Amino acid sequence: MIAIAIFEDITQIVVGKKVKNKLEIKSLISYKSIYEAYINRDVNSLTMYLDEIVSLTKSKTDIYFILPDDKFNVDYFYYPTNSEKQKDIDKFLQTNNIDTNKYYYSLPFNLKSTTFSWKTVYSIEKTYIDSLLQASKNVNLLIKSIEPLSFCAIRYKNTFEQEAYIFEIYKHSANIIMYSPIAGLFKMNLAKEYILDNLKNQNSQILLSDALLQANAVAKNKFKAITGNADIHILSTKENISKLTFASTDENARIYKMRPNSNLIVKKYNQIEIDTYYIGIGSLLQELEPPRLKYIKINSANILPEIVKESTKLIELEQNIKKTSKIALFIFTFIIGIQAAYLYYLNTIAIPDKLQLDFDYANKQIITLKKEDSIIQSVKKQTEPIQPILSEILISKPDNNTLGFTKLSINNSQNDKNNDWIKIDLVATEPMKIQEFSSNLNSDRFKNIMLTKIDNTVENINSAEISITKVIKDTPKKNKNTKKEKDE
Repeated sequence: MIAIAIFEDITQIVVGKKVKNKLEIKSLISYKSIYEAYINRDVNSLTMYLDEIVSLTKSKTDIYFILPDDKFNVDYFYYPTNSEKQKDIDKFLQTNNIDTNKYYYSLPFNLKSTTFSWKTVYSIEKTYIDSLLQASKNVNLLIKSIEPLSFCAIRYKNTFEQEAYIFEIYKHSANIIMYSPIAGLFKMNLAKEYILDNLKNQNSQILLSDALLQANAVAKNKFKAITGNADIHILSTKENISKLTFASTDENARIYKMRPNSNLIVKKYNQIEIDTYYIGIGSLLQELEPPRLKYIKINSANILPEIVKESTKLIELEQNIKKTSKIALFIFTFIIGIQAAYLYYLNTIAIPDKLQLDFDYANKQIITLKKEDSIIQSVKKQTEPIQPILSEILISKPDNNTLGFTKLSINNSQNDKNNDWIKIDLVATEPMKIQEFSSNLNSDRFKNIMLTKIDNTVENINSAEISITKVIKDTPKKNKNTKKEKDE
């Protein structure tokens, strides 16, 4: 966000950024005066100045202009309804001689009542604004706001509950803006004797005190409830502002002393620097949440026509879409670039012969290991655990001194249906011990036990062979006719 405050003697530029609901001050820039080009509606000169400002700030978006009050009409009027309809506002403006064909306007203060209200109206000839708009268009500036200087001063002060007098005294103009929280804003133009060159030749203190008395009289007549003890803002050229004082000590004590604004984030500027640029800062503060008062509705004093405001919103939306698209395209391009670079890198790598041979050998070993692992996993699924089988055989065996095993083989495949599940070759001192062992084996696990061979080959030594077949439980086939037979 960039605020451009046009004073008669200088142009102040404030660069800020909204951070949550605070304003961070990024830059404060002093630039030559463009006031003459502004009041003369000199589009060419304004274009040249704005082009230079773009070069200084490196930005063309979110521009906030602040204009002196001398070309504005400022008044407040009775509004017989609370309606916010445009037709009722148009009627209200016509009643108060504000020609919307010749003037742009804003309604920053709306003093609410149950049945009626008072509205403050800022209005200015369209030609002053149109020349700024055309110059801004020439350098592609995106204008968000054009406000009068006095309203920015009140917004920066951030005390809408308190009255204020704003003296604007310059080389070409002099006026007083009066503000009341229960009435609104009212402008009183001062005579030629109050411009700077004439004040230098007279007793400026007495003249300014007289002007304040006039303002008090007008205010009490106009606002009815103003106290006359309000803060006094003095706005003038840099070299003269400190010289403008009043005849009364009490009046001088009321000259507004700038104080820190709680809505600001300031990192690289001191309070004196901030005080110097507070008008531009006051304009940027409109982007924060406005204060909420029970009896008054506070809006922006933005004088821009609605068609320009809507156009600005559309352009901002388009810019945001383009910005988002550019970011997405950049990320996509970046990823593709990395992938391409990686592929190129892989294609350019020269692999040593030995490393290639080791790689090929490792691949072959991996294939072999995968096959072996597959076999192991298959066996794990198909085999019955051996430990329970062995335990049961050994438990059935008589004393080791009378019977021993010479050979024991187990084919523990769960799917094997042949007759050689378990084979036992044994020797015994007595044939009865062989029979005893065979009988002991008979159980739920071992049912088909056959003594296939028994010999007496050596004196007092008997050899034998025992074969045990696995019991395969065949799932009985369902008789399709069973249900039919039952039904019959």
